[in-house]
Amino acid sequence: MKTNKLARDLSFGILLLLIVVLATATVVEKLFDTEHAVEWIYGSWWFVVLWGIAGVMMLAFIVRAKLYRNLPAFLLHCSFLVILLGGLVTYLCAERGAMHIRQNQILNYFVSEDGSRRVPVPFDIKMLYFDIEYHPGTDQPADYRSFIKVDGKVHQISMNKIFKKSGYRIYQMNYDSDEMGATFLVSHDPWGVGITYAGYLLLGIAMLWILFLRIGWKGMLFTAVPTAMVWLYISRINPMTPILRTPMLAAHVSVIMVAYMLLLYIAVTSIIGLCAKKRRERFYQTNSTLLYPAVFLLTAGIFIGAVWANISWGRYWGWDAKETWALITLLIYSLPMHAKNIPLFSDPRKFHLYCSIAFVAVLMTFFGVTYVLGGIHSYV
Repeated sequence: MKTNKLARDLSFGILLLLIVVLATATVVEKLFDTEHAVEWIYGSWWFVVLWGIAGVMMLAFIVRAKLYRNLPAFLLHCSFLVILLGGLVTYLCAERGAMHIRQNQILNYFVSEDGSRRVPVPFDIKMLYFDIEYHPGTDQPADYRSFIKVDGKVHQISMNKIFKKSGYRIYQMNYDSDEMGATFLVSHDPWGVGITYAGYLLLGIAMLWILFLRIGWKGMLFTAVPTAMVWLYISRINPMTPILRTPMLAAHVSVIMVAYMLLLYIAVTSIIGLCAKKRRERFYQTNSTLLYPAVFLLTAGIFIGAVWANISWGRYWGWDAKETWALITLLIYSLPMHAKNIPLFSDPRKFHLYCSIAFVAVLMTFFGVTYVLGGIHSYV
């Protein structure tokens, strides 16, 4: 029993340490700059080791808690291990860089991300021409398109449309002011992408399975309807910048917004539960159930965003402040989902107190990042 308790305490202790480190990193980026945050934290060896330790401790928790007896929970936790493994493989093996190419020029290499060397590509790329598509009746770009020739065939590269060949993925990144050339992002990650996507698939299956067991079809419909409504609204927004012209935007934003609405409801009713003793137990039962769709929708939104980022920029995660705080929020709300392993959350009063305070992370993610920390997800 003492060994099990130690494994449990270490697992959740590492989780809390990750939350502190991630929050600190966003402050460091604000006070100094992105380069220092990457050098000191995100890109450091100890940060990779910390995630490795988190993975090992999760594995130990899976074994000690005998999660293999609960197949959906086992699958859920294993999916995160697979995703971490995919991230590690990408970190160790992937090649990234930029290729600047002018009209009628032929290239078979790109410059590495640090600018130190030329990385050969096993095929020739000829730039035929570059084109900008505008929103009807405006001078606002709707899409950037490069037409290239590879092995005698013409291909189009545009925002959210990748050219793939021999394990290489080429993305439209920028273009020259005279519109006679473009800059491509080139990524070669033959193993990490497949492993990571396998983890996402396992995660999706596990979350749907657990939601069905916890709230049934009616409950899933309860969360699906508002998500669909928000998705429909966002999908009709026009005009949009080229990078936003994808169904991934509506899917990413809608599920996260519904997740935040559920977390807001949990926070408000938790405050009521703290103040009204007669309602405390009833709200505890309700909120313990709603926590699952709220956290799973947030998780889905984060990973849809990661897939979109990989399609658009060739990487799943850029450690932007909004991304980081969404992850922090996910980690914070994952703790009360382990009430069987953390006795603290079996007490309705302590559960309500935690959920009331935890909503600060949502406010920080939604408002604090936009108005204080900034980043590529800030639009003010």
